[in-house]
Amino acid sequence: MESRAEKLVAKRAPLLLASGAASLAWWRVRRSEFRTAPAALDLQDAYRLDALQAILHEREIVEALALLRSAGVEPILVKGWAAARLYPEPGLRPYGDIDLCCRPDQYSAAAAALRRVKKPKYHLNLHRGFAALDELRWEELYVRSQVVPLGEEKVRILAPEEHLRLLCVHLLRRGAWRPLWLCDIAVAMETRGR
Repeated sequence: MESRAEKLVAKRAPLLLASGAASLAWWRVRRSEFRTAPAALDLQDAYRLDALQAILHEREIVEALALLRSAGVEPILVKGWAAARLYPEPGLRPYGDIDLCCRPDQYSAAAAALRRVKKPKYHLNLHRGFAALDELRWEELYVRSQVVPLGEEKVRILAPEEHLRLLCVHLLRRGAWRPLWLCDIAVAMETRGR
């Protein structure tokens, strides 16, 4: 007979799976007595898939950065991996695309470099500066940005305070429809300076 907690997990699992928060839910129930319930195993499967996707995305990021850097463009990576890196494990924060911002005057060179890839292996959003994401100017954000490791490579991301602001602005502009965005903000607050 299912316990009340198992029934609750079974009832919520479809919503968690649809929202992208299934991996976080698995993280929460993984050591509980109902970790072997069918719904909990669905959450575990989602976590495993998200963990594999995280490895693939990291490789794609490295490839995209190498391509842009070969064209003389040093982009800033925002959202996606920049948020996921703050979670205790990479698979806990799934993301579907790679958002790279480049200096507005380098946008044409960056776009041309990306077009040279015959069969793009990844979903990449190239942004001309931060106009679509924030009001601050490129120079201000670039000066305060930081370089962090991604395996053997280095990735330029926003400074923690700008990253947090960008997450908040993104959440509000998109109508806060994805619960995971609130988790991103919480993790950014908890891990400030990392």
